[in-house]
Amino acid sequence: MLRNTTLNLPDDLVARAKSYAAAHGTTMTAIVREHLEAVTSDGTDRITDDPLLAYSQGRLARNEAIRLLGLRDYAELLVALGDADLPLPQPPTHDVENQAVTFAKLWKQS
Repeated sequence: MLRNTTLNLPDDLVARAKSYAAAHGTTMTAIVREHLEAVTSDGTDRITDDPLLAYSQGRLARNEAIRLLGLRDYAELLVALGDADLPLPQPPTHDVENQAVTFAKLWKQS
């Protein structure tokens, strides 16, 4: 269950947080959620406690997240991420680097 909550924050803090979120490809909601999860953690396994958050953070594979959340497919996982205001996981740096190398090779061949 998700709940909307009003926070009273200084304008300059909100501006800085929005800027940070945009620069890091996330949302203010995700930043607040992650911080609250961290400071209230009781040492339980957050992957099984919140597989959607674990998937968003790149700590859980797509198929495992779908299974743990009881979803039908990737489309439902994307909807769940959007409903929770969570970003898509970023691919590992080495995958991005490999894709860039492959693109450069293909570009030279054309």
